[in-house]
Amino acid sequence: MSPHATAVPTATRTRPRRTPRPGGRLLAAVTVLATGVLAAGCGVRLETPPPTEPSPDAVEVLRAGAVDDALAVADLVADVTPSVTDPATLAALEEAAAFAEQHADALGGVYDSGLDDLDLPAGDTTSTAPADDTDEPADAGGTEEDGTEDDVAADEPGAATTDDVVVALVEAAQRTGSSADAATDAGLARLLASVAASEHVSAQRLAALTGSTSADVLVTTAPPVEEAPAGIGAADLATLVETEDAAGYAYEVRAAQSEDDARTAAVARAAEHRARGQAWALAAGTDGTAQEPRRVAYVLPDDADVAVLARQVESGLAQTYASLVAAAAPTSRAGAVALLVDAWASAVAWGEAPVAFPGLPEQAAG
Repeated sequence: MSPHATAVPTATRTRPRRTPRPGGRLLAAVTVLATGVLAAGCGVRLETPPPTEPSPDAVEVLRAGAVDDALAVADLVADVTPSVTDPATLAALEEAAAFAEQHADALGGVYDSGLDDLDLPAGDTTSTAPADDTDEPADAGGTEEDGTEDDVAADEPGAATTDDVVVALVEAAQRTGSSADAATDAGLARLLASVAASEHVSAQRLAALTGSTSADVLVTTAPPVEEAPAGIGAADLATLVETEDAAGYAYEVRAAQSEDDARTAAVARAAEHRARGQAWALAAGTDGTAQEPRRVAYVLPDDADVAVLARQVESGLAQTYASLVAAAAPTSRAGAVALLVDAWASAVAWGEAPVAFPGLPEQAAG
């Protein structure tokens, strides 16, 4: 397994305010209302301080960080799109932005306690609402005195570029994957790992279309399996051994029926999956024992060519590793996250259509 990763602080890029989560607003309003009723009932005016913003716990920090990263990608795409003319690049940008919005929504959106909207006593200065400054900056945009528009040209130095979007996707994928490893909530960890896989593939696809080298820093192969993640039982390990071994068998059979590049790719991928099956068997301690789950042969669909079968195999493995992320203990998931990313990137390379939540079939079902 790779060294344990820790969550990385999110970027500080200024972004538009998004739709807040309603839970905090309702709780704050009910708290204030209840205080007023109690005061009126006993005839005593309670001098209590106004409510303050709650401090986020570790889970909220990871959740909010992933939301910020997703919205940063969407905002950058909005800035860049007007200057892009290539249809394929435009499609990739729009897809990345759509996925980013879906990620933010699934993660709960931008948190807002609702305290800014409460009616606080006159003269109170504890509200977190921004001051209503009446003095506008000298260069605030809009219409100049001569009636011309003061817009920033797309090619002006400092304007956002497609490479900036690739960088944002790369950094988001890295941070979100680290957060998936660190999260103490299993469901959030599984969701974060899926989002990281989606961001990883989006970064690679956009980089390939634009010639950007910024995605080269992404790890494109999962590290070797050396030990089982903490919290994983014998039954789950047996499933991993058999699933990886079956994947290797499927590629071997179709490689024998294929030619040229498809054959070469299938042979290489078969070796990877067979090796992972062996590594999981060693980690589980079942290699060469009576509990060995591997078989001599596995049933394959008759009508699936190598590309179709590869997409099925890799998408299935993405689901398996997403489940492994949820089952594993915090700070022992880095390998499972990397294997989820690896399986999904391979599925897309074989022609699978990118989705916002790889490995999460319930999200695809709506």
